[in-house]
Amino acid sequence: MSALADPRISALQEQAGPSGELDLPVGEGCFRINLLDDNIALWQETFEQQTAPANLLLACAGSSGELKDTRLTWVVGSAIRTATASSPDAVGWLLSQLGVPTELTEAAITRCPGLGDDLVWAFYLERHGWLIATPVAKVNP
Repeated sequence: MSALADPRISALQEQAGPSGELDLPVGEGCFRINLLDDNIALWQETFEQQTAPANLLLACAGSSGELKDTRLTWVVGSAIRTATASSPDAVGWLLSQLGVPTELTEAAITRCPGLGDDLVWAFYLERHGWLIATPVAKVNP
């Protein structure tokens, strides 16, 4: 069972099977949902350290300035920034602003339950340009 007790995430984990990763080919790239309990726990620790309300954790190239002025990047050496989006489409727009290709943002919108709503999701780009998403927590009411 996932460290994030939510039936939607449990259903994704069942689809992923023992690998704990759900790879969805998109164009020349891939959208991956990482559902490994250890990975979820690491993102949860990061989320718990944040002080502002948010429903997104984003691995960004820059830690200062406007969020729109940076790019989504890989986790190692990145600045983890928070954001709040009020709908899946708003998340898609934000990811696009951070340099994520449209087809990958659309995959995130359609495959991440609770995105921009009642679940916190973390996003980063893998070195090959794949978009990686991890469910983190339920949004506090």
